[in-house]
Amino acid sequence: MFRMNLKGKRFHLIFLLLWFGVVNPLSAQLTKDENLSRYDERPIHFGFYLGINTMDYRFTHFGNAYENPVLSDPDIAKKADSYYKGVNQYYVECYPLNPGFTVGGVLNLRMNNVIDFRCTPGMSLGSRQLKFSDNIDPYIKLNFGSNYDRYMTIPSAYIDIPVGFRYKGSRFGNLRPYIYGGAAYRRDLESKRISESVVHLKRNGYYAEVAFGLDTYFPYFRFTGEFKFSYGLNNIIMHDADLSSATPLPYYGYVLKELNSNIFTLIVFFE
Repeated sequence: MFRMNLKGKRFHLIFLLLWFGVVNPLSAQLTKDENLSRYDERPIHFGFYLGINTMDYRFTHFGNAYENPVLSDPDIAKKADSYYKGVNQYYVECYPLNPGFTVGGVLNLRMNNVIDFRCTPGMSLGSRQLKFSDNIDPYIKLNFGSNYDRYMTIPSAYIDIPVGFRYKGSRFGNLRPYIYGGAAYRRDLESKRISESVVHLKRNGYYAEVAFGLDTYFPYFRFTGEFKFSYGLNNIIMHDADLSSATPLPYYGYVLKELNSNIFTLIVFFE
């Protein structure tokens, strides 16, 4: 009996927390007088945002590394043999996914009653961890200062330049939902000294972006929560093949036919 009463008390406590923490504030925003009733009529306004991100890759592999045209060069193939040691069907995945940080500013231009043009330049910091299907050759680990066997972390520091259009739904009290579509250019500023011993990556990326969010109007500012998905359009893998270069060749990157970037971001805006 005591145990059943305890469970019942816990249920009531959880219910009260949900009511006062989520349901009650939300219903209040829907029913009370509108804050900033003419805010969306402004032709231009500014703001800033903070967010957390998760960066991922999409992989397309060759059946084996020797299907890559680069390895038709007998000198490169001979050098690759010394690393592969008969294992040439490497597969790569991005695991596990790690959280990162995003920050930036907002320029919002009103187009009409339901459409805004948005430019949100900023910076995104994060990393991806590659997991190979077999161990990396010990020579690479010893001579390039890395300590991975099958795992390798690739850090990124992106300069973000997203632009797009936001379509706004009807306003309900102090809440207004919207959807967003646009494009973004990103340049990675992070040094790839360690990863260059395994894979070579382009610094420039082009993305298509979609998002949805909810504006909440407070007396002195508008607060917005948004979830955004950025889909990388260009292949960022590089198959360098100059044996005389001071940069080591990416022997373990030769198995990758295409490598594209994905970024998931949860953002809060203050405008």
